[in-house]
Formats: sequence, structure tokens, C-alpha cells
Amino acid sequence: MIAANINREKKINQKGKFMKKVVFIAVAALMAACQANKTELVGHISRPDISPDGSKIVFVYIKDESKGAREIYSADINGENVERLTHFPKAQIKKGPVWSPNGKKIAFHADINDGAQIFVMDANGKNLNQLTDLSGYNVEPHWSPDGNHIIFNSIPEAGKVKMMMIDLDGSNVKQLYNPDGQNWYPRMNNRNEIIFTSDFDHENYYDIYIMNLDGSNIRQLTSVKAINWFPEYSPDEDKIVFHSNRDDPELSDAGDYNLYIINTEGNQLRRITDLPGQELHAKWHPSGDQLIFGWYNNGSKGLHTLDISTGEIKKINLFY
Repeated sequence: MIAANINREKKINQKGKFMKKVVFIAVAALMAACQANKTELVGHISRPDISPDGSKIVFVYIKDESKGAREIYSADINGENVERLTHFPKAQIKKGPVWSPNGKKIAFHADINDGAQIFVMDANGKNLNQLTDLSGYNVEPHWSPDGNHIIFNSIPEAGKVKMMMIDLDGSNVKQLYNPDGQNWYPRMNNRNEIIFTSDFDHENYYDIYIMNLDGSNIRQLTSVKAINWFPEYSPDEDKIVFHSNRDDPELSDAGDYNLYIINTEGNQLRRITDLPGQELHAKWHPSGDQLIFGWYNNGSKGLHTLDISTGEIKKINLFY
């Protein structure tokens, strides 16, 4: 009787293992079939941003670099369900998409009428609205933490790049305090502090600075003869990620760029990537554990994620 029960159990276990194997093979085949019916997005893919809930990304896509047209697309964070968001042909180039803090809107800039202006649309691409109507090139929008204002760069026909602010309804345009330099990429935190990149007091290279919204208490966070560019606050606002050519032997603007993290006191600097070519435009995942960035080495290598604790880098394959 005992032997019979043991044999019966063995047969049941073997049958269970067989059924699990069949199910696994069936699921794998189904996934392969689904993947075969999808088309991967190829071309120049850049300037990613992650939605506040961490579920989606937005980015700029150039299908044909010979034509130069840039459109804004969205996708799930895993690269599925790619969708084109911008569809207005009078602006050929759209760049710098950023999610609003509540995830309902996306701001970006577009070249239009011999200049560039800031636009805002719903996260699904609907209800497009031109926010600025200023002279020159008005670019690189970024949301205030409360979502009521947008700070951006204004590039006049003559003069230096300025940091500006505008209310979400298009009113109350004002210039922020600008040190005597080219002042790029302002980002505001919940303490009403601004980080930005500037060649203030320098020539031919840029450092990262922090100041109060009114321009007081300005402090230099990086100090090296290099281009330290595109700073972004971490979700806890204690760290900043940026890209820099500081370790490029020739300090070439077209040379190698890596990603770095520094705290908001200006210390504990560390390099977090060391790929050949350029790792650019990093954005934080809301968890603070990962980054998304674009990698370029003799052409676009697409969007990648970086696990900050392990250093693991993975490509996001985009499918529609």
C-alpha cells in the first residue's frame, strides 16, 4: 500500500511538472508571437522624462534625420504602447518634453515663426496650448513643484541666455535673477531654490549653481573646467544628477560625456556611467532608485535605465 501511494505521488508530481513545462512553453510562444506582430521604433531617440507615477515615459523621436523633424512620443515605462503626441506641422522641431507634477500635462518647446515658444498639452497630446509669445527662442521648460508656473530659458537675438518664469495661464512673465553669464536649465525645488548651469565668472566652461528664487544665497556646486550640464533634482531633492565632459581627455564639446551625481551641498561627487560616447539628459524615476537617459555613440543608441545601487544598465526597446 505504501509503495503504491509513493508511485501515485511520483506520477502526480511528474504530471504537474509536465503541465508547468507545457504552460511555460505556451506562454513563451504567445509572447514571441505578440512581439513578432510589433514594430520596434528605430531612429534618433532622445530627451526622456518619466511620469510622476513612474508608469510612462515621454521622449523626442527623429524618424528621418535627413529631414530633421522632431516629434514627441510617449510609451509605457517598459517600452510598450508607443504613441505619437504632437501633430502640428507648422512647428517642425519639438523638444524638451516634461511632465507636470500631477501627470496630467506635458510642456515642451517648439521652433515656430523664426523663434521658439513654450507649449503645453494634455498628457495624451490633446488640448495643445501655446504658452509664450515672446521674441527670440524660448526653450527648456520645467514645472514649478506646485504645477502653477513654468520656468524656462529665453535666448534673445542679442545678449545672454536668461532664466524666466511664467504662470500656467500665460500671464505674469518675469525674469528671474540672472548672474552675469549664460544661464541654462533652471529647476526649482520645494524650498524655492533654483539649480542651473552657467558660465558665470568663467570662459568656455559651465558649472552648476544653486540659489534662492529671489537670487540670494547663490552657491557654486561644481568647480572644474568642463561643461557640467543639465542638472536634475532627485525626488527627495537632496541629490542632483547631471552630465559632464570632465573626464574627456580633450574636454571636447563633442567628446565623451558621462553621468554624475552630487549632493545639494556640493560634495560627494561620483561618476555613475562610463560608456563610450555620450550619456545625456538623465531623469530620475520617482522611486529615486533608477535613472533614464539617452546614450549616443556614433549615432543614437536609444533610451536606457540605470539602477543606481547596482550600476546595471538596460536598454528600453520601444514598440508600437
